Formats: sequence, structure tokens, C-alpha cells
Amino acid sequence: MRIRTVKKKDLYKITKLEKKIFQDQAFSKSLMKELLDQSLLFHKIEMKILFTKLIGFIILIKDMNDRANLINFAIKPKYQGRGYGTLLLKNSLDWLRSNHSLIKKIILNVKTDNNRAIRLYEKFEFHIVKKIEKYYQNKEAAYLMELNLESVKKYDLSL
Repeated sequence: MRIRTVKKKDLYKITKLEKKIFQDQAFSKSLMKELLDQSLLFHKIEMKILFTKLIGFIILIKDMNDRANLINFAIKPKYQGRGYGTLLLKNSLDWLRSNHSLIKKIILNVKTDNNRAIRLYEKFEFHIVKKIEKYYQNKEAAYLMELNLESVKKYDLSL
């Protein structure tokens, strides 16, 4: 298992996975290209056996001087529930803490019925701030979740 920074050559696979998971809510290829250039962090998790297999990715942008927004996080459905999301999120938060000490808070939006993702975020001490009705294009609601990085010093999660 390896976690790497996403490069332009990865965008085809990333966009394909994005479409598979989020379907009509997926980010476009042009938006993904923009995010690659402007993101604070755009990492992928992959497995190398005979060839490299993309497992998932995460994107954080800086939306305020002291805050990052986790705008996209996806793990291939057949690999969900196996610890890959935990590993990628832990690695990303540790990287952020080491490389961007001015970031004190991380926010994200998650569908209110995405219990697996909510449990993962809560494991990292994100908490629900509020419910936003009709947040997504398809009118589904979202929770706004927040993590105060100053209150959590180090992640020691066993996989």
C-alpha cells in the first residue's frame, strides 16, 4: 500500500473512480484538473501487485487562512470497510499538521445517510456542526462536520 501525491497522469483514473462513486454528483475532469493545481493536498492510495491499482483519493483545499476544507474523499466500493480510508485520512491529517501549522480547523460536508463515512470522521474527532438541507444537486441533505486540529495532537489508530 502506498500513498502518493496525485499527478496529471493520474487524473484519468481519479475521474473514472469519482464518476463510479458519485455518479451524477461527480466532479468534472476539468474541475479535477483545477483542483490538482490549486489544492492544499491531493493524495491517492494505491496498491501495487503486478500493476498499480488505484484504491482511493482525498482532496483538501485551503478556504481560509487557518482552515482547510476536505472537499472530496473516495475509496473504491470493494475496498471500503477494510481500513484504507482510515489509513488515507490519517496520513493526510498528519501531513497537513506537519506541513501547514497555520491550519487549525478542517471542515467537510457528508451526506446525512452516509453512516460509514460519518463513523470514520468521528473516529478522527470530527463532530457534526449542523445539518444543511438540500445541500447536494439532487436535494439531499448534508452534515457540516468540523475538526479542531489543536485539540487532537496525534492519531494513534490501529488498523
